[in-house]
Amino acid sequence: MPVHGFNNLNVRTPEFKRTVEFLTGALGMGLSPVPGLASTEKAAWILDHSGTAVLHLASADVPYSRDEVLPEPPPRGSGAIHHIALTCTDIGAMRARLCGLNVEFRENIPEQGVSQIFVKDPTGILFELNFREA
Repeated sequence: MPVHGFNNLNVRTPEFKRTVEFLTGALGMGLSPVPGLASTEKAAWILDHSGTAVLHLASADVPYSRDEVLPEPPPRGSGAIHHIALTCTDIGAMRARLCGLNVEFRENIPEQGVSQIFVKDPTGILFELNFREA
């Protein structure tokens, strides 16, 4: 059940194209579509020099779940951070731990085979726990 490391930081921006231009042009970072999408029009992975995705960038008008209520006006600055993603192992143990502590969470299994648990800390910060095991 341990957390093994930082996976990515999710940032939502009301000026998606300008943010992409800054990250790719000014900072020289790479760009690729997120899993499940063919384009980088509304969401993208921002890649470091080695090609590793370190930022999951999305337009502020893209909901991540059916029941999500988007803030109006969209967040700016550090308030634009949607969630922090961590690399973990043993989803069963994590699920049992959270249930044992009566901590609410939701699960997601995206197309690429990574199981995810989304959980908020007591102040509302959203954490995405990624499990790449079978």
